[in-house]
Amino acid sequence: MTDYAQIVELADFASLRESLKGRIVSTSGGFDPMHPGHAACLIESKKLGDLLVVIVNGDAFLRSKKGRPFMDLMTRCRVVACIRGVDIVVPFEIENDDTVIEAIKVIRPHIFAKGGDRTDHTNIREWDICAAQDVEIVTGVGPQKLWSSSDFLEEWGAFCIERSRQERP
Repeated sequence: MTDYAQIVELADFASLRESLKGRIVSTSGGFDPMHPGHAACLIESKKLGDLLVVIVNGDAFLRSKKGRPFMDLMTRCRVVACIRGVDIVVPFEIENDDTVIEAIKVIRPHIFAKGGDRTDHTNIREWDICAAQDVEIVTGVGPQKLWSSSDFLEEWGAFCIERSRQERP
């Protein structure tokens, strides 16, 4: 037994699904980079059920959102797998699809949890598939949005540019 969650491809999860017992909670995100809000959301999501399955959005999702990922998909999966309470991590990538709708169809969670600024049908694109599959959506999981991965990266990028300018002769 390890102290971290197993990373399971979606196709492998499909064959595992029927053997899982209890209420399955799922959540998703890019986690690029992971910050305290992400970690708190994952820990609080686990309290909603018996098994926490975290869908980690792929590199294409981050290219669409930010231009490029900071960390690659498997690195982000390994970081998420280290968070207390996470049971299974599912790397998820469909080119030109910024949702996790197909993952939800396979995972079939009882609860889909979202934190931060994801609040309702206007900003949770998986809302309709959850309704169609009778998946309860719980929003506001974890603390209010105090951190932003994009802001961290932007500030770091600005620092690196300024430092580079200062080091020039």
